[in-house]
Amino acid sequence: MTDKNDYWYLERDKKPSLYAWIFNEMARGAIYAFVAVMAILGFIFLLIALSKILPEDPFAAELLPALTAAATALV
Repeated sequence: MTDKNDYWYLERDKKPSLYAWIFNEMARGAIYAFVAVMAILGFIFLLIALSKILPEDPFAAELLPALTAAATALV
């Protein structure tokens, strides 16, 4: 049993073709890459925002004298 057209994947009709499959796979890979890059960038920006919120020197925080005074009052 042979087909009339051995190159069915090159036809431009409504049947699935090799071109459509390749485009679909390439688009899916591009979407996965986009999601991965956005996740990495989001994590980096989250770290940058966190570093802006936290003090440079943890011992220079304004809360530390109040905590030490409360700790010495309890002891």
